[in-house]
Amino acid sequence: MRQTIEPTFEYGRGPVLWGAATVVVLGLVVNFGLNRPGWLMPAALVGGGVAAARSGFYDPSANNGALAATVGTLALIPILAITRTTGMFGIESVGDRIFITIILALGWLTMLVVIIAPFGYIGGYLVDTVRRRVGGPIGY
Repeated sequence: MRQTIEPTFEYGRGPVLWGAATVVVLGLVVNFGLNRPGWLMPAALVGGGVAAARSGFYDPSANNGALAATVGTLALIPILAITRTTGMFGIESVGDRIFITIILALGWLTMLVVIIAPFGYIGGYLVDTVRRRVGGPIGY
């Protein structure tokens, strides 16, 4: 008998939320505390690692890492866009501020999500690989 394959994107909601929260917290720290926006990529790597560490042994850890980095970045982009628009450009008009914030956020989304999702995937893959090689109770 012929089998049909239905591909699905498997993920765990709990690990993704843990990783996304890590990306948001680290993203706020590196942007506002350290003033290093480029460090959002290592923050995504750490968020993917946290998502993988919170995943079970048979869960898709790399998928959880990529989705955690993406969700965390999507939650962080509006905050960063609003603060960059008001702080850097000094725009006082509400209409102009909203327009430039939306354009800036869309530009960041197209650029950062394409870059950050693979970082989350790599972070999840690395943590899962180390966990399987060591064989210890890392994340269990």
